[in-house]
Amino acid sequence: MFDHFNKHCGPAVALTLLLASGLSYAAEPTDSRLVEAARNQDQKAVRALVTQKVDVNAPSSDGSTALLWLTHWNDLDTANLLLGAGADANAVNEFRMTPLSEACTNGNSALVRSLLKSGANPNLAVATGVTPLMTCAKSGSVDAVRMLIEYGAALNAKEPAQNQTALMWAAAERHPDVVKALIDAHADLTANTKQGFTAIHFAARLGDLENVKLLTAAGVDVNMLTQTAEGTTNRVSSFLGIAKSQGTLGYTPLLVAVVRGQVDLALYLMEHGADPNNIAAGFTPLHWASSQWESFTANPVYGFDDPMSGIPDRQAKLRLVKALLAHGANVNARATKPQPQFAGGYLDATGATPFLLAASANDIEMMRILLDAGADPKILTASNASAIMAAGGLNHSIGEDTVTEAQAMETVKLLLDLGVDPKGETTFGENALFGPGYRGWNKLLAQLIDLGVNVNAVSKAGVTPYLAAHGDGDRLGGVLYNKEGAELLVKHGADPKLGHPCEAQNKCRAEQ
Repeated sequence: MFDHFNKHCGPAVALTLLLASGLSYAAEPTDSRLVEAARNQDQKAVRALVTQKVDVNAPSSDGSTALLWLTHWNDLDTANLLLGAGADANAVNEFRMTPLSEACTNGNSALVRSLLKSGANPNLAVATGVTPLMTCAKSGSVDAVRMLIEYGAALNAKEPAQNQTALMWAAAERHPDVVKALIDAHADLTANTKQGFTAIHFAARLGDLENVKLLTAAGVDVNMLTQTAEGTTNRVSSFLGIAKSQGTLGYTPLLVAVVRGQVDLALYLMEHGADPNNIAAGFTPLHWASSQWESFTANPVYGFDDPMSGIPDRQAKLRLVKALLAHGANVNARATKPQPQFAGGYLDATGATPFLLAASANDIEMMRILLDAGADPKILTASNASAIMAAGGLNHSIGEDTVTEAQAMETVKLLLDLGVDPKGETTFGENALFGPGYRGWNKLLAQLIDLGVNVNAVSKAGVTPYLAAHGDGDRLGGVLYNKEGAELLVKHGADPKLGHPCEAQNKCRAEQ
């Protein structure tokens, strides 16, 4: 029954369990002819054996019966023959796979009906805890779902791994007819997974307007937050397509849609009352839409073009930002938490405004849109980092970037024209020279030195701009060795003996 278990847990897990069990067909019961005939899809042999009155419930060595194999192969007529001959509709194999679950996997409503009429338990879950209703909802067979409900299937049963319900399965697989049937049967529309996500969040993730309309028409709050118990460990990756977080996540359907680049749905949600300023997750939709978030798994440099890097469709991105502003998004909202761990890009987002994040991506067009909406370019992050530091490459997670030094210099020029002070230092002790030093952007480095930025600043980790350029600093988002930059700093008074090396990427920061 490898094929049965493979469908529900993946081939690697299935094979591992089979090997661990020590099962082999050599150990099958003496009279396994009916099971073998069903497994080999030999309908003629099955009919002949039934006529001979063989035991229709005889199992194979893993407990699989002929009926289980026939439902696996979606063979309605032969399965009905066995049911008529007394086959047990609730017989399970060692992996607790059931005929009803197989029928639901295939979306075969006629077979589901036959099994239920023959006494199949509508709530008998497989080994993973997934019920027939969940499986039928996932396959999209609305007739099968309705029959299961009629026969007493538990509407709000949750599988134990993530607490997902049938309604969530239907929403996650874009089955609006099934969603409607479950709504009509009074399924719990606010049930949430262990990560806190509800059916409407699943629909928002996919940009599924039809299911969002169904759910909101049924009374689901368009601003529903993801909710989990404080201290519960969550895998945001399993939902958004992406590291771990803890406690109440606070994602609205709008924020989920924006993070996944579902712009059309985001626009619809705002038109129907979604709050663009909800910051329960620690950042607003405008923070995400205004910037780029390249990480090791979402970076155009590495060939990835994914919404997790910040909405790759440029025109859609601009349309979204303008719509957010038109619907009252606070252009000077400050992020209240570090950005999600799945996001790369700029790492000092706590306290950052959308404008500063746009500057970190050196997106001048976006910066001007935000300025026209009233953005204050001088607002610092919680660590006192300025937009100039962000534009100059400080606190970026990855050295490989599509941004060029010329673009960074153009961004810094705009910021200087706006009156942003280039001389400040972060609470960690770094200034605007560290970024260009790490990056090897030596024209920008020279410009900032000429503006009086301190060449002998010492960070709390003991790193100076010289050590950063020399390859002895915390090379977060930088090059290995910027010889020209190091010499330039010495030429302008940097003391190469000041501070001490720290070459362990993030270790210097983590130890502070």
